Amino acid sequence: MKIKGAVVIGMYAGMLLAGRQVAAADGPMVSGWIDLNMERISSPKGSTERISSGGLNSSRLVFSDSEDLGDGWKAFFTHEMQFDASTGAGPTPRQSFVGMSGPYGTLSLGRQNTPSYWVAGYADPSWSADYSMVSNMEFFYAPYRESNSINYNTPRIAGVQGRFMYSAGAEDGTKNGRYISTGFDYRNGPLFAGFVSDLTNTKSIVPGSNAIPTSRDNYFALTYKIGSIEPTFIYHTYNGYYAYPPYVAFQSKGWDMQIGARYNLDARNSFFGSYVRRKDANNTSLSDANGAVLGYGYHFSKRTDLYLNYARIIAKNNTSIQYPVTFSSNPAPTSGVQLGIRHGF
Repeated sequence: MKIKGAVVIGMYAGMLLAGRQVAAADGPMVSGWIDLNMERISSPKGSTERISSGGLNSSRLVFSDSEDLGDGWKAFFTHEMQFDASTGAGPTPRQSFVGMSGPYGTLSLGRQNTPSYWVAGYADPSWSADYSMVSNMEFFYAPYRESNSINYNTPRIAGVQGRFMYSAGAEDGTKNGRYISTGFDYRNGPLFAGFVSDLTNTKSIVPGSNAIPTSRDNYFALTYKIGSIEPTFIYHTYNGYYAYPPYVAFQSKGWDMQIGARYNLDARNSFFGSYVRRKDANNTSLSDANGAVLGYGYHFSKRTDLYLNYARIIAKNNTSIQYPVTFSSNPAPTSGVQLGIRHGF
Protein backbone atom coordinates (compact mmCIF):
# COMPACT_ATOMS: atom_id res chain seq x y z
CA MET A 1 0.00 0.00 0.00
CA LYS A 2 1.25 3.48 -0.86
CA ILE A 3 0.94 6.40 1.51
CA LYS A 4 0.03 9.55 -0.37
CA GLY A 5 1.53 12.87 0.80
CA ALA A 6 -0.34 16.16 0.63
CA VAL A 7 1.85 18.09 -1.76
CA VAL A 8 -0.14 21.28 -2.27
CA ILE A 9 0.71 24.23 -0.04
CA GLY A 10 -2.33 26.31 0.92
CA MET A 11 -5.97 25.83 1.51
CA TYR A 12 -6.98 24.55 -1.93
CA ALA A 13 -5.24 21.28 -1.11
CA GLY A 14 -8.20 20.19 1.00
CA MET A 15 -10.52 20.56 -2.00
CA LEU A 16 -8.22 18.76 -4.39
CA LEU A 17 -7.44 15.65 -2.39
CA ALA A 18 -10.54 13.78 -3.47
CA GLY A 19 -9.86 14.27 -7.17
CA ARG A 20 -6.11 13.84 -7.50
CA GLN A 21 -6.22 10.07 -7.43
CA VAL A 22 -7.42 10.07 -11.06
CA ALA A 23 -4.00 11.20 -12.25
CA ALA A 24 -1.98 9.40 -9.59
CA ALA A 25 -0.01 6.19 -9.96
CA ASP A 26 -2.02 2.97 -9.76
CA GLY A 27 -2.41 1.28 -6.40
CA PRO A 28 -4.44 1.89 -3.21
CA MET A 29 -3.54 5.05 -1.33
CA VAL A 30 -4.25 6.57 2.08
CA SER A 31 -4.28 10.34 2.62
CA GLY A 32 -6.00 12.88 4.80
CA TRP A 33 -5.78 15.82 7.17
CA ILE A 34 -5.64 16.43 10.91
CA ASP A 35 -6.73 19.99 11.65
CA LEU A 36 -7.14 21.38 15.20
CA ASN A 37 -7.37 24.89 16.61
CA MET A 38 -7.88 26.89 19.77
CA GLU A 39 -11.01 28.94 19.22
CA ARG A 40 -12.84 31.81 20.89
CA ILE A 41 -16.35 32.55 19.63
CA SER A 42 -18.58 35.42 20.71
CA SER A 43 -22.35 35.80 20.57
CA PRO A 44 -24.91 38.17 22.11
CA LYS A 45 -24.96 35.84 25.13
CA GLY A 46 -21.20 35.91 25.76
CA SER A 47 -17.95 34.23 24.70
CA THR A 48 -16.77 30.63 24.65
CA GLU A 49 -13.28 29.17 24.41
CA ARG A 50 -12.76 25.64 23.09
CA ILE A 51 -10.62 23.26 21.04
CA SER A 52 -12.16 22.74 17.60
CA SER A 53 -11.54 20.41 14.68
CA GLY A 54 -11.40 21.63 11.10
CA GLY A 55 -10.42 25.31 10.94
CA LEU A 56 -9.00 25.23 7.41
CA ASN A 57 -10.63 21.99 6.30
CA SER A 58 -12.32 19.06 7.97
CA SER A 59 -10.16 16.40 9.59
CA ARG A 60 -10.57 13.29 7.44
CA LEU A 61 -9.19 9.96 6.32
CA VAL A 62 -9.25 9.24 2.58
CA PHE A 63 -8.90 5.90 0.81
CA SER A 64 -8.48 6.04 -2.96
CA ASP A 65 -7.26 4.01 -5.90
CA SER A 66 -6.97 4.22 -9.69
CA GLU A 67 -6.21 1.80 -12.49
CA ASP A 68 -4.87 2.59 -15.95
CA LEU A 69 -7.13 0.77 -18.41
CA GLY A 70 -5.20 1.80 -21.52
CA ASP A 71 -6.08 4.05 -24.48
CA GLY A 72 -6.36 7.06 -22.15
CA TRP A 73 -8.93 5.47 -19.80
CA LYS A 74 -8.74 5.18 -16.03
CA ALA A 75 -10.98 3.69 -13.35
CA PHE A 76 -10.93 5.26 -9.87
CA PHE A 77 -12.64 5.40 -6.50
CA THR A 78 -12.53 7.56 -3.38
CA HIS A 79 -13.94 6.98 0.12
CA GLU A 80 -13.62 9.81 2.66
CA MET A 81 -14.43 9.63 6.36
CA GLN A 82 -14.69 12.88 8.31
CA PHE A 83 -14.13 12.96 12.07
CA ASP A 84 -13.73 15.34 15.00
CA ALA A 85 -10.01 15.35 15.75
CA SER A 86 -10.55 17.10 19.10
CA THR A 87 -12.49 14.12 20.52
CA GLY A 88 -11.94 11.30 18.03
CA ALA A 89 -15.72 11.13 17.47
CA GLY A 90 -16.91 9.81 14.13
CA PRO A 91 -16.39 8.97 11.44
CA THR A 92 -19.19 10.42 9.33
CA PRO A 93 -19.40 10.00 5.53
CA ARG A 94 -18.04 12.77 3.34
CA GLN A 95 -17.50 11.41 -0.16
CA SER A 96 -17.77 7.89 -1.54
CA PHE A 97 -17.74 7.40 -5.31
CA VAL A 98 -16.45 5.30 -8.17
CA GLY A 99 -15.96 6.28 -11.79
CA MET A 100 -14.06 6.30 -15.05
CA SER A 101 -12.22 9.01 -16.95
CA GLY A 102 -11.04 9.08 -20.55
CA PRO A 103 -11.05 10.96 -23.84
CA TYR A 104 -14.78 11.73 -23.54
CA GLY A 105 -14.71 13.09 -19.99
CA THR A 106 -15.29 11.73 -16.49
CA LEU A 107 -18.33 9.86 -15.17
CA SER A 108 -18.71 9.04 -11.47
CA LEU A 109 -21.42 7.61 -9.19
CA GLY A 110 -21.99 7.95 -5.45
CA ARG A 111 -21.77 10.70 -2.83
CA GLN A 112 -19.59 13.46 -4.24
CA ASN A 113 -18.90 17.17 -4.47
CA THR A 114 -21.37 19.20 -6.52
CA PRO A 115 -20.57 21.35 -9.59
CA SER A 116 -21.30 24.45 -7.49
CA TYR A 117 -18.64 23.30 -5.00
CA TRP A 118 -16.02 23.29 -7.77
CA VAL A 119 -17.18 26.45 -9.56
CA ALA A 120 -18.20 28.82 -6.75
CA GLY A 121 -15.93 27.14 -4.22
CA TYR A 122 -12.87 27.89 -6.35
CA ALA A 123 -13.54 31.62 -5.93
CA ASP A 124 -13.77 31.31 -2.13
CA PRO A 125 -10.52 32.91 -0.84
CA SER A 126 -10.57 30.65 2.24
CA TRP A 127 -11.12 27.43 0.25
CA SER A 128 -14.31 26.66 2.23
CA ALA A 129 -12.66 27.01 5.65
CA ASP A 130 -14.78 26.85 8.83
CA TYR A 131 -15.15 30.65 8.87
CA SER A 132 -15.77 30.92 5.13
CA MET A 133 -18.22 33.70 4.33
CA VAL A 134 -19.04 31.88 1.09
CA SER A 135 -20.00 28.66 2.89
CA ASN A 136 -21.88 30.30 5.74
CA MET A 137 -23.57 33.25 4.01
CA GLU A 138 -23.94 32.27 0.34
CA PHE A 139 -24.45 28.52 0.27
CA PHE A 140 -26.31 28.37 3.62
CA TYR A 141 -28.66 25.37 3.12
CA ALA A 142 -27.58 24.62 -0.45
CA PRO A 143 -25.47 21.45 -0.75
CA TYR A 144 -21.72 21.02 -1.23
CA ARG A 145 -22.09 17.24 -1.64
CA GLU A 146 -24.90 15.00 -2.85
CA SER A 147 -25.64 11.33 -2.20
CA ASN A 148 -27.10 8.94 -4.80
CA SER A 149 -25.65 11.13 -7.54
CA ILE A 150 -24.41 10.78 -11.11
CA ASN A 151 -21.77 13.32 -12.17
CA TYR A 152 -20.35 13.92 -15.63
CA ASN A 153 -17.53 16.34 -16.50
CA THR A 154 -16.76 16.99 -20.14
CA PRO A 155 -13.20 17.12 -21.47
CA ARG A 156 -11.72 20.61 -21.23
CA ILE A 157 -11.73 22.10 -24.74
CA ALA A 158 -10.27 25.56 -25.45
CA GLY A 159 -10.27 26.14 -21.69
CA VAL A 160 -13.97 25.28 -21.24
CA GLN A 161 -15.33 22.36 -19.21
CA GLY A 162 -18.94 21.39 -18.55
CA ARG A 163 -20.10 19.91 -15.21
CA PHE A 164 -23.41 18.10 -14.80
CA MET A 165 -24.94 16.30 -11.83
CA TYR A 166 -28.21 14.52 -11.08
CA SER A 167 -29.06 13.22 -7.61
CA ALA A 168 -32.04 10.95 -7.00
CA GLY A 169 -32.35 12.29 -3.46
CA ALA A 170 -34.15 10.22 -0.83
CA GLU A 171 -35.08 7.48 -3.34
CA ASP A 172 -38.45 7.04 -1.60
CA GLY A 173 -40.63 7.29 -4.69
CA THR A 174 -40.92 11.10 -4.44
CA LYS A 175 -38.79 14.02 -5.59
CA ASN A 176 -37.62 14.72 -2.03
CA GLY A 177 -33.94 15.63 -2.11
CA ARG A 178 -33.67 15.56 -5.90
CA TYR A 179 -30.86 17.79 -7.16
CA ILE A 180 -30.01 18.84 -10.73
CA SER A 181 -26.98 20.99 -11.50
CA THR A 182 -25.49 22.38 -14.71
CA GLY A 183 -22.25 24.33 -14.76
CA PHE A 184 -19.44 25.51 -16.99
CA ASP A 185 -16.05 26.96 -16.19
CA TYR A 186 -13.23 28.50 -18.21
CA ARG A 187 -9.53 28.42 -17.35
CA ASN A 188 -6.87 30.20 -19.33
CA GLY A 189 -3.63 31.18 -17.61
CA PRO A 190 -4.43 33.52 -14.72
CA LEU A 191 -8.17 33.71 -15.53
CA PHE A 192 -10.91 31.52 -14.08
CA ALA A 193 -14.60 32.13 -14.76
CA GLY A 194 -17.56 29.88 -14.09
CA PHE A 195 -21.33 29.69 -13.91
CA VAL A 196 -23.50 27.03 -12.29
CA SER A 197 -27.24 26.65 -11.70
CA ASP A 198 -28.72 24.29 -9.08
CA LEU A 199 -32.34 23.10 -8.81
CA THR A 200 -33.25 21.35 -5.54
CA ASN A 201 -36.45 19.68 -4.29
CA THR A 202 -36.93 19.68 -0.51
CA LYS A 203 -39.84 18.15 1.40
CA SER A 204 -41.71 20.60 3.60
CA ILE A 205 -40.97 20.22 7.30
CA VAL A 206 -44.51 21.31 8.23
CA PRO A 207 -46.04 18.35 10.13
CA GLY A 208 -48.43 16.41 7.91
CA SER A 209 -47.45 18.20 4.71
CA ASN A 210 -46.52 16.20 1.62
CA ALA A 211 -45.43 19.24 -0.39
CA ILE A 212 -42.00 19.07 -2.03
CA PRO A 213 -41.23 22.64 -3.18
CA THR A 214 -38.16 23.69 -5.16
CA SER A 215 -35.35 26.20 -4.91
CA ARG A 216 -33.05 27.63 -7.56
CA ASP A 217 -29.49 28.86 -6.90
CA ASN A 218 -27.30 30.50 -9.55
CA TYR A 219 -23.60 31.25 -9.02
CA PHE A 220 -21.19 33.30 -11.13
CA ALA A 221 -17.53 33.08 -10.08
CA LEU A 222 -14.48 34.97 -11.32
CA THR A 223 -10.81 35.07 -10.30
CA TYR A 224 -7.73 36.56 -11.93
CA LYS A 225 -4.21 36.01 -10.66
CA ILE A 226 -1.86 39.00 -10.83
CA GLY A 227 1.59 37.94 -9.68
CA SER A 228 1.23 36.74 -6.08
CA ILE A 229 -2.29 38.09 -5.55
CA GLU A 230 -5.54 36.57 -6.81
CA PRO A 231 -8.69 38.72 -6.50
CA THR A 232 -11.95 36.73 -6.36
CA PHE A 233 -15.62 37.52 -7.01
CA ILE A 234 -18.88 35.56 -6.58
CA TYR A 235 -22.43 36.69 -7.35
CA HIS A 236 -25.24 34.41 -6.14
CA THR A 237 -29.01 34.59 -6.60
CA TYR A 238 -31.48 32.34 -4.78
CA ASN A 239 -35.23 31.81 -4.98
CA GLY A 240 -37.42 29.15 -3.37
CA TYR A 241 -37.91 26.95 -0.34
CA TYR A 242 -34.90 26.27 1.89
CA ALA A 243 -34.90 23.85 4.80
CA TYR A 244 -32.54 22.32 7.33
CA PRO A 245 -34.75 19.44 8.55
CA PRO A 246 -36.18 19.17 11.08
CA TYR A 247 -35.13 22.48 12.58
CA VAL A 248 -35.92 25.39 10.28
CA ALA A 249 -37.32 26.24 6.85
CA PHE A 250 -38.42 29.34 4.99
CA GLN A 251 -39.38 30.72 1.57
CA SER A 252 -36.85 33.25 0.40
CA LYS A 253 -35.56 35.23 -2.56
CA GLY A 254 -32.53 37.46 -2.88
CA TRP A 255 -28.89 37.85 -3.79
CA ASP A 256 -25.46 38.06 -2.24
CA MET A 257 -22.04 39.08 -3.46
CA GLN A 258 -18.53 38.14 -2.36
CA ILE A 259 -15.32 40.02 -3.05
CA GLY A 260 -11.98 38.83 -1.75
CA ALA A 261 -8.38 37.92 -2.50
CA ARG A 262 -5.64 35.37 -1.85
CA TYR A 263 -2.07 36.59 -1.45
CA ASN A 264 1.16 34.60 -1.22
CA LEU A 265 3.80 36.85 0.28
CA ASP A 266 6.44 34.14 -0.19
CA ALA A 267 6.78 30.37 0.09
CA ARG A 268 6.16 30.52 3.87
CA ASN A 269 3.52 33.22 4.35
CA SER A 270 0.09 33.57 2.81
CA PHE A 271 -3.02 35.68 3.49
CA PHE A 272 -6.66 35.73 2.45
CA GLY A 273 -9.63 38.00 2.94
CA SER A 274 -13.30 37.74 2.01
CA TYR A 275 -16.32 40.05 2.37
CA VAL A 276 -19.95 39.11 1.69
CA ARG A 277 -22.96 41.40 1.40
CA ARG A 278 -26.33 39.63 1.63
CA LYS A 279 -29.67 41.16 0.59
CA ASP A 280 -32.94 39.26 0.93
CA ALA A 281 -36.03 40.47 -0.93
CA ASN A 282 -38.57 38.62 1.24
CA ASN A 283 -37.15 38.08 4.71
CA THR A 284 -34.98 41.11 5.36
CA SER A 285 -35.27 40.66 9.11
CA LEU A 286 -33.91 37.13 8.73
CA SER A 287 -31.20 37.35 6.09
CA ASP A 288 -29.77 40.82 5.50
CA ALA A 289 -26.19 40.81 6.77
CA ASN A 290 -22.56 41.71 6.11
CA GLY A 291 -19.72 39.34 6.89
CA ALA A 292 -15.94 39.28 6.61
CA VAL A 293 -13.09 36.87 7.31
CA LEU A 294 -9.32 37.40 7.38
CA GLY A 295 -6.77 34.63 7.50
CA TYR A 296 -3.02 34.13 7.75
CA GLY A 297 -1.06 30.94 7.13
CA TYR A 298 2.53 30.03 7.90
CA HIS A 299 3.71 26.99 5.94
CA PHE A 300 6.35 25.03 7.80
CA SER A 301 6.48 22.53 4.94
CA LYS A 302 4.38 21.21 2.09
CA ARG A 303 2.28 19.29 4.60
CA THR A 304 2.17 21.33 7.81
CA ASP A 305 0.52 24.75 8.26
CA LEU A 306 0.00 27.11 11.19
CA TYR A 307 -2.97 29.43 10.75
CA LEU A 308 -4.82 32.34 12.32
CA ASN A 309 -8.40 33.18 11.23
CA TYR A 310 -10.76 35.95 12.34
CA ALA A 311 -14.37 36.39 11.18
CA ARG A 312 -17.27 38.67 11.99
CA ILE A 313 -20.89 38.81 10.80
CA ILE A 314 -23.12 41.82 11.37
CA ALA A 315 -26.81 40.96 10.90
CA LYS A 316 -29.26 43.74 10.23
CA ASN A 317 -31.68 42.39 12.83
CA ASN A 318 -31.26 40.35 15.96
CA THR A 319 -33.34 37.29 15.05
CA SER A 320 -33.32 33.68 16.19
CA ILE A 321 -32.18 32.52 12.73
CA GLN A 322 -29.08 34.11 11.28
CA TYR A 323 -26.15 33.08 9.10
CA PRO A 324 -23.39 32.55 11.64
CA VAL A 325 -19.63 32.31 11.45
CA THR A 326 -19.97 28.59 12.08
CA PHE A 327 -23.02 26.35 12.28
CA SER A 328 -21.54 24.36 15.16
CA SER A 329 -22.56 26.80 17.90
CA ASN A 330 -25.76 27.84 19.61
CA PRO A 331 -26.59 30.68 19.82
CA ALA A 332 -25.22 31.81 16.47
CA PRO A 333 -21.90 33.58 17.02
CA THR A 334 -21.25 37.07 15.69
CA SER A 335 -17.46 36.69 15.64
CA GLY A 336 -14.75 34.13 16.08
CA VAL A 337 -10.97 33.73 16.14
CA GLN A 338 -8.95 30.55 15.59
CA LEU A 339 -5.28 29.70 16.09
CA GLY A 340 -4.54 26.24 14.75
CA ILE A 341 -2.33 23.75 13.03
CA ARG A 342 -3.07 21.47 10.08
CA HIS A 343 -1.04 18.46 8.99
CA GLY A 344 -1.60 16.54 5.77
CA PHE A 345 -0.47 13.02 5.01
